[in-house]
Amino acid sequence: MEMITSLLTIACVSLLAAISPGPDFFIVVKNSLSYSRKTGFLTALGVSLALLIHLSYSVIGIGMLIKEGSLVYLLLKYAGAGYLFYIGCKGFVSSFKKQQSIDFCYAGNVNFLLPFNALKQGFLTNLLNPKCALFFISFFSQFIAADTPLSLKISFACINWSITLGWFLFLSYLITGNLIMSRIGSFRTYIDRVMGVVLMLLSLKLII
Repeated sequence: MEMITSLLTIACVSLLAAISPGPDFFIVVKNSLSYSRKTGFLTALGVSLALLIHLSYSVIGIGMLIKEGSLVYLLLKYAGAGYLFYIGCKGFVSSFKKQQSIDFCYAGNVNFLLPFNALKQGFLTNLLNPKCALFFISFFSQFIAADTPLSLKISFACINWSITLGWFLFLSYLITGNLIMSRIGSFRTYIDRVMGVVLMLLSLKLII
């Protein structure tokens, strides 16, 4: 009964953490609205691939090195903030180069992000987020002890990973629906700018 309670708790908290707006949320939304549903899916997949790394060191206990090692944490913090600022600034600046009416990726136009780059953006955004690292270390330390079976540790990780990936795929699918896309079509340039500013502000928040 205790194990089932732990699994349900992890599932609920994982969903709430995924839904909560943060760097992962905004990079998936940005790429979905600015490019295409496929790009959003690839960005979500990149986020989930980075999650595997966070989950791995959290489950086996190595994550304590990040928590206790101030230098490691600071390096991760500034690298993550710098990357977020770069992506946000790049999106903000490029939006001014798209003043003309663009029908975006659905018509095979110039606003295109290579699949590998979409995957990389999602991967690095999550991997370099120090708050994500500390969240997993703190969260799983509540459920994992030295005598916790490996199979149960893997179950915890799989639940978190599948829920997070499922949420971001659903989010990308939802916001790229025909109804939503038809209504925001004329505002996409401004959406790029807003998302760019949001990502830059998130990077500053990480540092502060």
